[in-house]
Amino acid sequence: MQLSIIIPVYNRHGLLREAIDSVIRQNLDSCEIIVCDDGSTDDVGKLCDTYSDANSHVSLSRTPKNYGAQVARNRGLNLARGQYVLFLDSDDVLADGGVASLLGAMVEDTSLDYVYGKVIRANHQLIPRDESPPVGEPFTDEPFDLAGYHWHTMGAMYKREYLQSVGEWNIEMTGSQDWEYQARVKLAGGKRKFVDSIVGYWRQHSISRIGTNQFRPDYVRSVMIACDVVLKLAREKNRCDRALENRLARRLVVHALEWGVNGHWKDRKLCLLQAKDSVSSNRMMKLGLRVMAYSPMFLDEFIMDLVNGN
Repeated sequence: MQLSIIIPVYNRHGLLREAIDSVIRQNLDSCEIIVCDDGSTDDVGKLCDTYSDANSHVSLSRTPKNYGAQVARNRGLNLARGQYVLFLDSDDVLADGGVASLLGAMVEDTSLDYVYGKVIRANHQLIPRDESPPVGEPFTDEPFDLAGYHWHTMGAMYKREYLQSVGEWNIEMTGSQDWEYQARVKLAGGKRKFVDSIVGYWRQHSISRIGTNQFRPDYVRSVMIACDVVLKLAREKNRCDRALENRLARRLVVHALEWGVNGHWKDRKLCLLQAKDSVSSNRMMKLGLRVMAYSPMFLDEFIMDLVNGN
């Protein structure tokens, strides 16, 4: 088997059909589609049965409970038989011919550990958002870029054996798993290549999440976990510098403000103290973050408006 495409799904019967159809349209000779149903209560199982009857390369793995996309992806990875792996979310679709460009690059240069391309941001009807650039661009080996988001989940293809050195998806997290996983892919030190082609369409159900409109405490806690993992691993591998520390600290400050705007004093304090501890050499920044951690929250909404450009 040349390629395994892993699709985690939870109660997305209609959207899942579009995702699977987009894989089938790739016309790949040696490809398996592993649908990892994460405790769905709709007709995901019946839908997969219809594909399995017509296409022996579509398989279904089910769990009775909803454990999260990261758990489903890990299960799919353990079942995968392909030399290469691509992760596709159930509400997204691959562009026609999108996989061929990535697969061609891997086959042409067998020393590559992963390749990645561009993914178009689209609305619910998969119409591209003209105001938003594609996700996917080259990055440097500077520590600062470890914390960047340089490809979308479906935008990358990996050697399956390389992912053993990366490790599993982080099951503690309910958000930002792709950003944290991407950092670990970079830190594993594999050989990469950016392929300047469109891999797929990212269905964006909302434009912005930071602030009060769609505040999710579990998501913000996941960001805190991700920042901690990336910082510790970068330091262990001697890939950390002041620029990376400051970048992670700034991200934590934004989410600390989010805690504050939504009335979570203790979590705001913890997030700011984590930001302080992320910085090792900038004494003024450390002092400022410590003072901010123990300061009142009444200015948080004003500062958040400045951050969001309101």
